[in-house]
Amino acid sequence: MRKTWLLAAGAGLALAGCGGSDETAAPVVEVRGDEYAYVLPERIEGGVVTMRFTNTGEELHEYALARLDEGKTRADVDAFLADPDSLQGGPPDWIEDVGGVPTLSQDEEVSITRELASGTYVLLCFVPAPDGRPHIAHGMVRTFQVGEAGDAVLPEPDAVITATDDGFEIPELEPGEQTLELRNGAAVPREFYLYSPNPGVTLAEVEQWGEGGFKGEPLATFLGAMQSIPSGTSVYLTVDLKAGERYVLFDEELSETEFTVD
Repeated sequence: MRKTWLLAAGAGLALAGCGGSDETAAPVVEVRGDEYAYVLPERIEGGVVTMRFTNTGEELHEYALARLDEGKTRADVDAFLADPDSLQGGPPDWIEDVGGVPTLSQDEEVSITRELASGTYVLLCFVPAPDGRPHIAHGMVRTFQVGEAGDAVLPEPDAVITATDDGFEIPELEPGEQTLELRNGAAVPREFYLYSPNPGVTLAEVEQWGEGGFKGEPLATFLGAMQSIPSGTSVYLTVDLKAGERYVLFDEELSETEFTVD
């Protein structure tokens, strides 16, 4: 699968921690991906927060997330994105990648619980549109503000998936809605890219379809997860897992790991 310039190592992700009670559960922020816009509040609470991502469009969408240096605004982002050559050299030093949700299929929904520092953030979608241009070229860019931290704490996960230097360690998982701690135990940043291939479709076919710009009928259901998690940190993914379904965890530096939920 392709990587955007926002798939570099991030910062400010949640450290693995203790679960909380209902009184300290993270506030839930709805983030909707349409054609071609993100719909979410102008300002959200900082600290531990749950962002529920839903693809309500007809096309695939991603939710690449970055934090802007103090004083930078949407106008600065637009000016940077207006120069096609600038994207080839990676983001400027005033854009801090904090990792976002990769490709999410139509009508799919996942939640990410993590820590976010206060500041100005930007969401971007680099998935190619039918005309070949990325969704950012159609205006799928959105800034929002994150305020000071509240009292919420990290959740208690149903299971822990760990990225290592060699692959992924995946325990037996239960079907239904599960909160999974995605823990990076590797020495370098790791991506947790989750998808479910269509019956009879090989992983190589999904790979080729993605590299070809996702054209034609989808060969898999994409469930997002996390673009990049720094070494020694975790985020928490809440996702609906189906019994008997084939799933794949992917990172460009590792072999794809296939598993089935019983």
